[in-house]
Amino acid sequence: MDLSVRNRQFTVFDRLRQGILAGTFARGVRLPATRSLAVELGVARQTVVLAYERLAAEGYVQARTGSGTYVAADLPDTAPEPAATAPLPQTAAEALSARGAALARVPSSATAWESASAVPAPDAVAAALLTAGVPAADLFPAAAWIRCTARALKKLDAELASYPPPQGLHELRLQVAKHLAATRGLIADPGCIVITSGTQQALHMAAQLLLDPGASAWVENPGYISGRGALLAAGITPVPVPSDQDGLDVAAGIRLAPDARMALVAPSHATPLGGALPVGRRLALLDWAAPASGPDGGGGGAWILEDDCDSEFRWEGHPLPPLATLDRAGRVIYCGTFSKTLAPALRLGFMVVPAPLVPAFVRLHALMDRGTSALVQAVLAQFMLEGRLAPHIRRMRTEYARRRAALLDAMTRFVPALTPVPAPGGLHLVAMLPDGTDEAAMLRACRTRGLGVAPLAAYYADCSKAPRAGLVMGFAGLPAAMAADAARRLNAALNAAV
Repeated sequence: MDLSVRNRQFTVFDRLRQGILAGTFARGVRLPATRSLAVELGVARQTVVLAYERLAAEGYVQARTGSGTYVAADLPDTAPEPAATAPLPQTAAEALSARGAALARVPSSATAWESASAVPAPDAVAAALLTAGVPAADLFPAAAWIRCTARALKKLDAELASYPPPQGLHELRLQVAKHLAATRGLIADPGCIVITSGTQQALHMAAQLLLDPGASAWVENPGYISGRGALLAAGITPVPVPSDQDGLDVAAGIRLAPDARMALVAPSHATPLGGALPVGRRLALLDWAAPASGPDGGGGGAWILEDDCDSEFRWEGHPLPPLATLDRAGRVIYCGTFSKTLAPALRLGFMVVPAPLVPAFVRLHALMDRGTSALVQAVLAQFMLEGRLAPHIRRMRTEYARRRAALLDAMTRFVPALTPVPAPGGLHLVAMLPDGTDEAAMLRACRTRGLGVAPLAAYYADCSKAPRAGLVMGFAGLPAAMAADAARRLNAALNAAV
């Protein structure tokens, strides 16, 4: 007999034998007909017949004339013990690298920060009242967006159907440049704009390309939690720099970390207290970053990441121009997003990059995710081309001002023990808790009453050093008619927490 034929016979025999011993073919069960099994295995029927005969000879099966072949009730041996295998990791700490374990502990938002505290992690906080950082879903221009989607799909071509260009669609970059010039006074070359999946990605890309792992970067304290996380994810060491009513304290940053080579700032509206950098601090920050800085200023050249996420919404004074409009040395990377003006779900942002750096940013974007969804970009470009974004922002600004005023009035009437600190811009405000209030207890009481407020302590690099207990609350998603109800819930939570 040919050796290959014998090998096939043994293979069929052994597989059936192992299946019987393992219980795949239970005792007394009829085995498949030899013809059908041969077709399934792709072998000659005689190969299966001979395998069945050997199984019968060794006592694993019994052939019944006119009925078929059945697994024996009493087997000649038992299934072998499974081979020893290494135990699976019981916890993430056992599976992750040291860096991975460190990253897994980095909070991505104020609510993520709570999961490591005594407050239950609120999976549905995004849908709760007073959630900060979220625009009003009820104000999203759905009908216009649907029409723009249909028009974009009609123009669907190879570019939209293929991998997106990693720099972003040219038409969208052109519209973003026009929008920045009209609304922010920032003149940007569309060739220097890179479309991203939100501000987070822009910050992460900049940190990866411009600093080596372990390098230091200034961050506002209190400040943007997710921004700190983006730097940490890139291997950068954030250095908390005090941020007061005038934003980041540049002189303090130079004292704390003179060797830092990056600063993440929100010059128009610092998170969460709302401080805006005055001209003096803006010029000092640019002087610090300029390559020609002297030794007294920390010198050597640094980069400024300007987060301008919600500058469209200003409630006191005049809108402040971006820091990038004062930059003459090409050290500012301006980051913007459509998460606040339209919806976070779109995952669309952009960055204005100094021209020499554009190729590197485009290459990194291609390496990270092959670019941002071309179809969503095309819809937004159509939305902006039709002149729909500016009127939409004006409507939101008017409605948000009404909602903000309603919440402040309701807090004065129904929860006077809280001290509001209304920021001059943005979509949230801070309310200080009475002295001695347990912030964690207050948060638990808020959660049980459907309130998505965030703890002020979470915005500090060291939450234990927050000077006062407070709450960060969003008003954008709270209709004016519901302000009184929200304030009453806050008062009930405060009474339960004290």
